[in-house]
Amino acid sequence: MIMRHSALALSAAVTTILTLSACGGGDDGEATGDRKPARAPSSTPSVTASDDPGTPAEMMPLYRIAYEVNGSPMCSHVAWDDAGCGEDLTAVGELAAAMAEKVERDFPGGEYTEVEKSAGQVVKTVNTVRKLGCYRMSSTPPKTDAAKLRELCPSLSTLASLSWLNFETTVSSA
Repeated sequence: MIMRHSALALSAAVTTILTLSACGGGDDGEATGDRKPARAPSSTPSVTASDDPGTPAEMMPLYRIAYEVNGSPMCSHVAWDDAGCGEDLTAVGELAAAMAEKVERDFPGGEYTEVEKSAGQVVKTVNTVRKLGCYRMSSTPPKTDAAKLRELCPSLSTLASLSWLNFETTVSSA
């Protein structure tokens, strides 16, 4: 339990520091900007309430299928503008956002607060990667120098992967 909180806190801190040092950021330190998904809106999956079996752990397999997530996005070994990696990161971000929304709606008593927090960290990290223009995730050209992106994008994608792994662990232990 302590390790999970430490990993989440470390991921949040590093994401915030990198975001602020690389591209500015909002007044509150969060990245802002264009957050359009790399995939076409028509390909955004829908998991209906009748499809969901119950707990987050029981829902996860259905969400993985619906969002075409087959593991952890590992983009640190590809070029900073690899669109396939952007699609993978977008998919895990969308899955985490959908899961958080479902948990918040179906469990208002806070039974799965840690799942919501962990999902929020995935979304935040993926949105930071998108804001920088890594992996062709943004519809606008990157504002940051390509040389800096070659260094930052793999680091941020590693943070996104760690956030995703933390989310998976949190869901499975919920």
